[in-house]
Amino acid sequence: MGMLNPFTRLGTTDSVPAFDCGDADLNEFFAVDAIKWQKDLLTVTYYLEFDGEVVLYFSLSNDKIQATTLPRSFWRKIKAKFNRNKHRSDYPAVKIGRFAVDKKYRCRPEHWGTKTMDFIKEWMVAENKTGCCFITVDAYPSAVPFYLKNGFKFLGSGEEERYKKFLVASDRTDTIAMYFCLKSIV
Repeated sequence: MGMLNPFTRLGTTDSVPAFDCGDADLNEFFAVDAIKWQKDLLTVTYYLEFDGEVVLYFSLSNDKIQATTLPRSFWRKIKAKFNRNKHRSDYPAVKIGRFAVDKKYRCRPEHWGTKTMDFIKEWMVAENKTGCCFITVDAYPSAVPFYLKNGFKFLGSGEEERYKKFLVASDRTDTIAMYFCLKSIV
């Protein structure tokens, strides 16, 4: 028996409901690009409605964490999460490509974002169809505190350094690679 999923999967012919998270890029993705990406089998987008309004949406796709893109010392930390006989050069992940909460529903006692993040984690463990052991995200620097609060870590010390530079320079053009190990909730 599967988990109760309160989210609606965006169809490839749906008219997209109104949504405004206050970020033009995230709004445009939901309004225009999500259906295109879905038609090309690049991502799947889900949204949550409450009282007839879209509260939030998120998009998921396949990803991996691989040895060739990480410092050797950090890769050893990743491999240490698995028995020696399961060591490999990459590990499967699901990527949160987009995650946005409508500005009317932010900082509310319902904690829409955190509850959704908890749902995604549990869903990937309970209902995952292909197997993955990590969730990855390329977070906007302004969203890093949200991901840290939800148990994500920097995908290497270089990402943490880039984030520290953002705190000084406030450059939003870069994203910060982060991950969550699903084994931590099993």
